[in-house]
Formats: sequence, C-alpha cells, structure tokens
Amino acid sequence: MLSSNTGPRYLVAIIVWLLSASAAAEKNDSPWAVTVYQTVLTADPIEDVITGGADYDEDFQLTALALSHKIPSSDPRYDFEWELQAVKHTQGQDHEELNALLGVRWYPFPWDSYLNTDFAAGAGVSYATALPEFEVANHDDAEQFLAYILLELEFRPRRWDNWSVVLRSHHRSGAFGLFNGVQGASNSLGIGVKYRFD
Repeated sequence: MLSSNTGPRYLVAIIVWLLSASAAAEKNDSPWAVTVYQTVLTADPIEDVITGGADYDEDFQLTALALSHKIPSSDPRYDFEWELQAVKHTQGQDHEELNALLGVRWYPFPWDSYLNTDFAAGAGVSYATALPEFEVANHDDAEQFLAYILLELEFRPRRWDNWSVVLRSHHRSGAFGLFNGVQGASNSLGIGVKYRFD
C-alpha cells in the first residue's frame, strides 16, 4: 500500500522523469500549453460526473494552474502529453495540491471544420498539503497522497489561434484501495482556458 508519507518522494521522482521525457521529445517540435481552470467539488463518483448526474457543492471549489507538454506519436490521430498542476482550494478548505500525470489526446472529431475539438484523458498522482476536509467529511478514510485522473474536452474556434476553452474533470481517489486502502475521495468539474505556445 502507498501511504501519504511516500507522496512527496514519488511526486518528485515523477516530475523529474516527465521533464526528462520532455527534453527527449523537444527535437520533435513538441508544443507547451498552460491551462487555468476553476472547478466545483462533488462527493459523487466519477461515473456521475461523466454522465451529468452528479450533485455539486458550490461551497467547495478549487483553482488550478497546469503546465503540459506534448510527446508526439507517429499516429496523427493522437499524441501523448505530460502535465504538472499547482492547485489551490479556494472555498470550503484552504490547502494546496500538487498533481503530476501522463495523458493521451485524441484529435479527430466529425465537426472539427466548425469547432476544433480535442479529448484528453490522463492518470497520475496527487499530493494534498493537508488532509482534505471534503474527503474526510464524505468518506470513511482519506489520505494526502492519492491517485489522480483527468478528463478534458478542449474547444478551439479557428479564429482563436493559440487559445481554447476547456471543460475538465478533476478526480482524486484511492485507486480501488491501492493508496492505503482508500476507496473514494473527491471529484470536481469546471471550466477554464488553455494557451498553447512553442
């Protein structure tokens, strides 16, 4: 089992590995992106978030700043990417989170000639600087160091150049008990903006 005490060491090791992967991919014209987003938390499972059936608690919100880097694939339909996040819980609790993940981004959608759309999914780890009060209140157990899942829809009108709007799901969990026996944690859904640059 993974405990919260191992969280900072694993997070540092993952960040170093992600930056190394980025340096290796730099030769392939791998663009960077910065994303800022705001979400509202829910105690409901991620399935309810995806299907639109979750109830949200507007008393609990977070703001996140994310830096990502594309790792190109040979298939034009998708690329891989890594992302690092700095998160501040702005309502209901006041701790911070540090998240690191690897993801895949899918490009082709049938309506791209009208509205350019990408879908991204990623998984990694999340470290909270304090035991999250929301997770303590809504589950039998909680930990600072947990698994992390990201789902994102990105919408970019063609006139916007490097800017886009994103709809994001932000998920912390124990990965079916892998992280110190934790079975649930928190989900949130929100909106933000992304800026891509070389």
